Amino acid sequence: MKNIKFILPLLALTLFSCSDYLDINTTPNNLFFEQATPAKLLPGAQVTTYRVQATTMNTLGNVFMNSWTRNVQSYGNGYDNELQLVISNSFYSGIWDGLYLNLKNFDAIIKYPNPDGKYDNYVAAAKICKAFYMQRIVDLYGKCPYSEAWQGLANTTPKYDDDFTIYKDLVANLEQARALIANPSANAEDISGVDVMLHGDMNKWNEFANSTELRLLLRMSEATDATVKAFRDLKLQDIKNNTFLSANVVINPGYSGATDEQATPGFNVYAVTAAGTNQANRLFITMSGHAYKALQSTATTNWPAGATREIIAGSGVTYPDVTDPRSAKLFTVGSGQTFRRAVTQGATLVDVTTPTGSLPGLPCRLGLIGNFNPYFQAPNQTLAEYSACNGSVMSLSESKFLEAEAAVRYPAVFTGSAQTAFNAAVTDDFNRKVATIGTYLTVINAKPNFGFSPAFTTAQKLHAIMFQKWIALMGVNAIESYIDYTRTGYPLTPLSTVTNQTRKPYRLIYPVSEYVANSANVPNMVSNDAFAINAFTPFWKR
Repeated sequence: MKNIKFILPLLALTLFSCSDYLDINTTPNNLFFEQATPAKLLPGAQVTTYRVQATTMNTLGNVFMNSWTRNVQSYGNGYDNELQLVISNSFYSGIWDGLYLNLKNFDAIIKYPNPDGKYDNYVAAAKICKAFYMQRIVDLYGKCPYSEAWQGLANTTPKYDDDFTIYKDLVANLEQARALIANPSANAEDISGVDVMLHGDMNKWNEFANSTELRLLLRMSEATDATVKAFRDLKLQDIKNNTFLSANVVINPGYSGATDEQATPGFNVYAVTAAGTNQANRLFITMSGHAYKALQSTATTNWPAGATREIIAGSGVTYPDVTDPRSAKLFTVGSGQTFRRAVTQGATLVDVTTPTGSLPGLPCRLGLIGNFNPYFQAPNQTLAEYSACNGSVMSLSESKFLEAEAAVRYPAVFTGSAQTAFNAAVTDDFNRKVATIGTYLTVINAKPNFGFSPAFTTAQKLHAIMFQKWIALMGVNAIESYIDYTRTGYPLTPLSTVTNQTRKPYRLIYPVSEYVANSANVPNMVSNDAFAINAFTPFWKR
């Protein structure tokens, strides 16, 4: 088996036009490494790493966070390992393999000869992207190859580095990127022609670096190690006055419906093919009963007589009892159906609907506008428009939730209003989903754990931030909610009824590619290790 992580992905080397960025079938056999200039590497690296985030990582996050489940009306199985929490070295190995493979391109840009500063802007963008995506590897796996990674045949068995050491270097990368942006070489090339994320706007790259660093530092918010805490607190002071995202970080190299490969990754995988036929996922993926109850009022839910409204029995936290206008944008009625229906994770029958809804029947499917519509571009109801949608790398909403959390946890450092940041985050998500916010903020902000008020306890505020972030990232970047959940335990999320575990895993298991090709270095762990806090757990949770 190949150790694919160390093969240089050359798909970017022949990319010249926007549509060519997406031609993943181009044969690279006659290309040489010296042709791999930063201008040719950057767009391909951006596109291919985002594809992993938008598909494999997004699926895992949505199922683990009990937003999605399978349509049991039409399918007898699917998501079995996810619902039963059967974790192995083949479980979602595409996250590790896909990210490592494509991070090679960012690493190559950083190491490319740059004596006169010609490539400074490329290096800055690559350092930010490397930090953004490498963080996910550490968050999901803990210790991993880093200092000796991406060396090709020079080192095919890289050592595993301490995960906190990696985190510190990722922060250093962001600091170095900001320094390059603040003091550009007179020879620095404009990257607007090849940067398919922020189009060469280095001020926006600077903001993206700041929000990425804030995410790194907040990941350490509940760490107990004194050295980790000291590093975190020092760096929080360094960035407290920085400007965080003022707009969404999106990607669009010229997505279109010309072919499946050229469509926005999420839309093609979860919705409709370039030929206009529904993907299997369009019927397979459905709204979980938990998501339905969290986004609908008690009056619009068929609660059984005497059933507890608690999210988790004994938690003392009941569902918010608010019909969220985003619910109908995220999940729409099944084809030809009248009633919205959902499925409790692990159930064998469609079991959640309105009080007057008939059962069984086709459950909800993913709403196109709520999951794939670009910001502020309603109605976007043609196949061509959906296929060409921007991909969401990091939303303004996510960044604002980070600012709100920082203000709650460290009010002496981040003196801005947590309430303002929270409201802005929720409002931005309504805009993204083209949902009418109306009085939603007024209603939800009166409810502890789901809305925000200075009068609420710190725990209630943090739960509200994570709950609203869960909604905002649902269907788009749900892996982030899962990682937040492993860090904080928020938002409260029920387990599937068919799992044999008592909690969700703190991490994933190293993939089979590592046990085959790097067996001398990969830590030897078993499935149960993923469910306990131990030496394998990411450092910020130990």
